[in-house]
Amino acid sequence: QSLSYRDLSERANQLANHLQALGVGADMPVGISMNRSLELVIAILGVLKAGGAYIPLDPSYPKERLATMFEDVRLKVLLTQEQILERLPRHRTRVLCLDRDWETVAARSTEKPEERAGPTSLCYVIFTSGSTGRPKAAAVYHRGWTNLLHWFNSEFSVSPEDRTLVVSSISFDITQRAMAMPLISGGELHLVASNEFDPPLILDTVRERNITLLHCAPSTFYPLIEDAGTTDTDRSLSGLRVLFLGGEAISASRLKDWATSPHCRAEIANVYGAAECSDVSSFYRLHDFDRYAETSVPIGKPIHNTKIHLIDENLKEVPIGAPGEICLAGDGVGKGYINDEALTAKKYIFDPFSHKPGRKLYRTGDLGRLLNVGNLEFLGRLDHQVKIRGQRIELGEIETLLRKNPLVKEAMVVDRPDSSGERSLVAYFVPRESAAADSGTGMTEALRADLARRLPVYMTPTAFVALDAMPLSPNGKVDREALPAPGAQFRGSADQADAPSTPTEKTVAELYSQILSVEEVGLNDDFFSLGGHSLLATRLISRIGEAFQTRFPAADFFADPTVSGIASRLEAARVAREE
Repeated sequence: QSLSYRDLSERANQLANHLQALGVGADMPVGISMNRSLELVIAILGVLKAGGAYIPLDPSYPKERLATMFEDVRLKVLLTQEQILERLPRHRTRVLCLDRDWETVAARSTEKPEERAGPTSLCYVIFTSGSTGRPKAAAVYHRGWTNLLHWFNSEFSVSPEDRTLVVSSISFDITQRAMAMPLISGGELHLVASNEFDPPLILDTVRERNITLLHCAPSTFYPLIEDAGTTDTDRSLSGLRVLFLGGEAISASRLKDWATSPHCRAEIANVYGAAECSDVSSFYRLHDFDRYAETSVPIGKPIHNTKIHLIDENLKEVPIGAPGEICLAGDGVGKGYINDEALTAKKYIFDPFSHKPGRKLYRTGDLGRLLNVGNLEFLGRLDHQVKIRGQRIELGEIETLLRKNPLVKEAMVVDRPDSSGERSLVAYFVPRESAAADSGTGMTEALRADLARRLPVYMTPTAFVALDAMPLSPNGKVDREALPAPGAQFRGSADQADAPSTPTEKTVAELYSQILSVEEVGLNDDFFSLGGHSLLATRLISRIGEAFQTRFPAADFFADPTVSGIASRLEAARVAREE
């Protein structure tokens, strides 16, 4: 499916006029819960043209988490699609399905609506993880968003010749810029045709559609060059002009072979920032891969109309080379957190370095230092916030939910490398006395299921470890460094009745065992219950493709990630080919 700029503009105008008739105006929150589709882009532009602030809500999130989001922002209208209605929690918000109800919208004028928003009006609100057990709603001004988009387009000469592919969730701030950047330059915007992370499909799309610009987290990009199976990666990515990586630290050594090959023509930009400050505040062009093979890649220098200060505990700037908290200032700083004045006052302080009255400084909680050449280096966090596959996670949010479980006396969550070297979440818990007798597999599955009802997949720990007591440091605090490694806690359920029997089942089970380092995998064992996560899933899908000499779609895997489910689909595909 495709839309011309004229068609897109007219449909967005019709939606905007309809939203204004429903009372949408400046700073009014309008929810958007859709899969990647043409309607999604129309919805975003329609809300902005109406003057409202759009709020992306990933329909794959658990109902409980979506319900919390609905409560926090008090939506004026919710834009969605009919197929998604059953996934949404109960709410009182007015719903408009852009597929089912388009006839009503199409009756509105295609003329541009009256302007109701300005530079200091809200543009969008995006949820990030919160340490209190509830996600935080960070509000972004038009002023900051406009500044960012114009910087991107001027700094990297984005033109009508460019083609951008969106591969991330609508609730990720990377997605917002990936969609908006080409639309203000006359370029082509492409949406990958899957709701699952499917590296072979992404590579095929990049090649077939001649994609020139790609935005993603480093962890999302690595599988494209490491786990793509039989796909000709070099040929697929040779048309890329700029690769924007952000959301987490870059491993230059993992990029080096591809980036220094004769097939790579892409400029690689490391972009850094916070959702609270319009997404990106600094950048660094990565060229010297040997230099940063064993050290962190700098996060560079500020973008237009942005200042970065490194401060100590007394809000004084630290000398060059000394570590300090990274604080962001300038046009990108947002309004704060919706319905959380206390946290807003703590994180958004009046800028002591600005001569403009009322200007705010955002305290990121990140630690950094300024190098002699003027580039900023990221040194880690001041608290227990982490980045997993590009997504920002407050470990305290997961810990709070675990402690609310009646089976748990104490809980601690850390991120640590798994068997594949990727960072994963591990939950440590001390069972209550009444549950101590069942602190094994049964309790682990109960805790996993409880969190799965409340948290998105990327925030659910892959491993759970029961302890008699938390290890303490000499000052009486939990010693995170002393927490034991998860060890071989996963074991398949294969017994005589559940054991793989056909050649296909046995091959799939063996691949599970190799990827997850789990023994005796049974027919009904679920990949994610055995400690798998999305990046390991891409590796498994690639190995399945190699073993059976076929393309195995990610959507088929996620539909039933058991040995039985995958073997059945492989057999069905084989029969279809032979017919």
